Amino acid sequence: MADNNFNELLIHTLKQIHVRLARLEAKVDEKTDKQAIKVLQVKLDGKSNRANSKTLEKRFDRIISRLDQIESDIATITWMTGIGFACIGVLLVLLKPF
Repeated sequence: MADNNFNELLIHTLKQIHVRLARLEAKVDEKTDKQAIKVLQVKLDGKSNRANSKTLEKRFDRIISRLDQIESDIATITWMTGIGFACIGVLLVLLKPF
């Protein structure tokens, strides 16, 4: 009878050890999953940063081309204003005798 109790106690202890090992394994798996997710996030962040930098480069190119266009428009307006003032000066000189 003592052997039977010892065997039952041994089986019970082994079952408890199995349950505890399963819990530890689950915790380890959870930590591993979290670390894997962090690694994936870093990789995805790197890819999204590259995509964002390409998008920003395109936007900067558009902004630079728009600024070039604005500069040329300002130069045209300046040139047209200069011609307009020259024409008014010529008209004033021609109309002064009258």
